[in-house]
Amino acid sequence: MGIDNRILQLKQFLLTSPSVQRSMLTVGLALGPGILVTVYFFGPGVMYNIALSLLFGLIFELIMYRLKGRPLRTFPMEGSGAIMAILFALSLPPTIAWWMLLIGIGFAVVLGKYIYGGLGNNVFNPAMVGVVVLLVSFPREMSQWQLMIDGQTGATPLDTLQTGLRLSQTLSELQNARVYGQFGASQVEWINLAFLIGGLGLIQQKIIRWQIPVGVLTGLFVIALLFHIIDADRYPAVLFHLFGGVTMLGAFFIATDPVTSPITAKGRFIYGLLIGIIIYLIRTFGSYPEGVAFAVLMMNAAVPVLDHYTRPRAPA
Repeated sequence: MGIDNRILQLKQFLLTSPSVQRSMLTVGLALGPGILVTVYFFGPGVMYNIALSLLFGLIFELIMYRLKGRPLRTFPMEGSGAIMAILFALSLPPTIAWWMLLIGIGFAVVLGKYIYGGLGNNVFNPAMVGVVVLLVSFPREMSQWQLMIDGQTGATPLDTLQTGLRLSQTLSELQNARVYGQFGASQVEWINLAFLIGGLGLIQQKIIRWQIPVGVLTGLFVIALLFHIIDADRYPAVLFHLFGGVTMLGAFFIATDPVTSPITAKGRFIYGLLIGIIIYLIRTFGSYPEGVAFAVLMMNAAVPVLDHYTRPRAPA
C-alpha cells in the first residue's frame, strides 16, 4: 500500500513541479507543426475549435476550482489545462457545433478531472473523456470530418474504408478513391507526419518517455500486418493505419499523459502496446472508424494493475 501511495504522489508531482510549465510549453510547441498542417487541410474551423475549447475549458476549470473552496488567486497556471483543451479540440471535426464542444469540454473538466479531486488525481484522460461523451451522444456529427480534395469535400480514409467494406467492396476498389495517397491516407498522412515530428522532438527533449509511443505503434503495426497477411484485399497495409486517423497524435501526445499512464518502463510499453491493438480492433470491427479515445480510456482503467505487476519487487 505504501508503494501505491508513492506512485500516486509521484504522478501528482509530475504536474505540480516547477518545471511543468516549461514542459507544457514544449508540448504546445511540438503540437504546432501538426496544428498548422491540420488547419491547412481542414480549414480555419480547427483554430476556431481550439479557441473555444481553451475559453470554455478555462471557465469550467475556474468554476470547479472555486466550488472546491479555493481562492482564484491560487489557481495553478502550469499549462496542463490548456494542453488538455487543445488535444480535445484536435479530436473534433472542424464543423462541430459550438454547443456540442461546450458539452464535451464540460465533461472533460468536470467528469474527467475534478470529480477525482483535480490536478494530478484523475484516473482517466480528461480530453478523451470529453471526446467519448460526444462520440456516444452525437455519433453522426462526430463523423463529419471533411477533407478538401481538389477543391471538393469528401470523407476521410477511415470513414471511406469502413463504409466501403460494409458494402462488400474490396480494398482494391476502395483505394481508387481520391482520399488515398502515397501511404493510403491522402492529406491525413501529412498531418500524422507532422505530429510524428513533434512527438519525436518531445522524446529528444525528454518531455515524454519512448515506451508508450513505441508501444502504441508496435501494437498497431503487428496486428495490422497479421490481418493484412491473412487477407490483403480486405485489411489495409500497415502504413494505412500508422498514418491514418489520429494515430500519431494519440501515440505521442494523448496516450503519454503522465498522470493516467503507468509509472514503470515495462508498464508503459505494455500499456502502449495494448492501446495500439485496441485501436486496430475498433477501427476494423467496431462501430466507429477511429478508436484512439476508447482505447486510451480502456487502458487508463488498467493502469493500477500494470503499476502493481510491473513495479520493482523488494528483495526478500
